[in-house]
Amino acid sequence: MALIGIVFFFAVPRFEGSFLLDDATKDSRWLMATLNNLREEAVRTHRLQLLHVDLETGRIWTTSDAMSPEQVARAAAGARRPPAGGSVAGVEFPLRGRITAGRADIRFHPGGRSDQALIHLVNGDRVHSFLVEPFLSQVRIFDRLTGFDQLR
Repeated sequence: MALIGIVFFFAVPRFEGSFLLDDATKDSRWLMATLNNLREEAVRTHRLQLLHVDLETGRIWTTSDAMSPEQVARAAAGARRPPAGGSVAGVEFPLRGRITAGRADIRFHPGGRSDQALIHLVNGDRVHSFLVEPFLSQVRIFDRLTGFDQLR
């Protein structure tokens, strides 16, 4: 028992900064799940799904073209920040450039296609960029601020 206690004494502090406990990683997993769910929901329901990002408040919400105006208003009222306190610093589109103020919308179409966009998520001093590709189901993540000019 004493040996196990000694091992835990030295091992537990190492797990404190672990990938599984990190706030930036929690926000990243949440955003990845949201993006993947939107794409799957668009294909499953054959309806346009939208991710809305309010860059002033850092809040995110989703809607679909099947929603009534009242449902859209309720979805916007229920917008939330990433669960670990991060925020979206900007959304970048290949033709429109980087949006850092106002609202940005990313569309997920019923055929599985989406708008191409980079979402820049900040948590503390860490920045992750998420690349949403039009025809690929997987979202690519970068551990730094990445723009379309750096992807070419």
